[in-house]
Amino acid sequence: MNFLKKLKSIFTKADIFVTLSLIILLVLSCIMVYSASMIGNQYGIFTNYRPVAENYFFKRQAIWALLSFVAYLFFAVAISYKFLKYKKLYEFMFVPLMILLILPRLMGTNINGAYSWISISGFTFQPSTIAQMYIIAYLAFIIDSRKDIMIRPTTLREITSLFIIPISILGFIFLQNDTGTFLLTSVVMAIMIFCSNISFKNLFNLMMLSIVGIVVGGLFYTLISSGTSYRVNRINAFLDPFGSNSEASNHIVNSMIAFGNGGMFGRGLGNSIQKLGYLPEAHTDFIIAVVAEELGYVGVLFVVFLLLVIIIKVMSAGLGSRSTFDSLLSIGFASLLLVQTIVNIGGVSGSIPMTGVPIPFFSSGGSSMLVFSVGLGIVMNLLSHTKYIRGGK
Repeated sequence: MNFLKKLKSIFTKADIFVTLSLIILLVLSCIMVYSASMIGNQYGIFTNYRPVAENYFFKRQAIWALLSFVAYLFFAVAISYKFLKYKKLYEFMFVPLMILLILPRLMGTNINGAYSWISISGFTFQPSTIAQMYIIAYLAFIIDSRKDIMIRPTTLREITSLFIIPISILGFIFLQNDTGTFLLTSVVMAIMIFCSNISFKNLFNLMMLSIVGIVVGGLFYTLISSGTSYRVNRINAFLDPFGSNSEASNHIVNSMIAFGNGGMFGRGLGNSIQKLGYLPEAHTDFIIAVVAEELGYVGVLFVVFLLLVIIIKVMSAGLGSRSTFDSLLSIGFASLLLVQTIVNIGGVSGSIPMTGVPIPFFSSGGSSMLVFSVGLGIVMNLLSHTKYIRGGK
């Protein structure tokens, strides 16, 4: 009886709707990763033509899913939420994080032109995913601690001095050629700053500085890249997927075919045709296309519904919080989940250019799943202690 009461208190503190949605997403991700990769594994389609066991990616996904859920519960209920408000935490993490962001350029693997992955003894992870969470937490911290500068009109030098650290981290992500993560993180930063009660003059100055940065960055990229880069191919594939012969175009076309084959209710679990070598990244970036073919639009909507439950709960709690730090951290994390979901599904369906970002808590990839779960646990921890504008807690 005591165990059940303790278990109930844990799930109540972590928010039962968010927790159940996360559990279902993690379990469903394991099922779909197995379905998407089981046949291709036998022919080495996803492992450089090195045949592996049909449950190769399933076992990895299951282990990461379990670790992610444990990490979620740990950060949601077992640690003090106050540690995020210590300045020394961000100072301590900054140098190791910058080293992690430099390593992919020195020893990382080139995937679609981007150097954003590190592989050590078969274990791969993406440091920029950790950097995203650091930027969100740091922005919430610095805006909360320097409200005086944010709300009163000040000089461009003073307002930009607050954001030197996140901007420098963003610059290292840009140097990895990881355009998707760079743009995604930039949008989340913009949303957090916009929601921070910043004065109009300060917001205008930051917008002008951002425009200059975009122009300079675009010119820099044009100088160091060729017209046949994979980014150009992705844009061409988006504009005319059936008229381009690039690999990116083939991905989009086969993904569209998967959506068409699935229809409303799908061909049935395990019966996807496009996963048989037509979608080279069927278990990662294009896993939602496999869901569409096997479980139909109903299956896709179910996955989106589960993600929206988490996003809406986090966003609504953040908007209602009296604490600037809690509010901005929640808004930033919810925005990251929302924008990344839109970008992934939009790219897979051909609605926007592909960027190569995974769908949160679902695509195969342990580092992303683990970091997002830690982030969700931290947000739940904060919101369980915060006070709200209405219906005080």
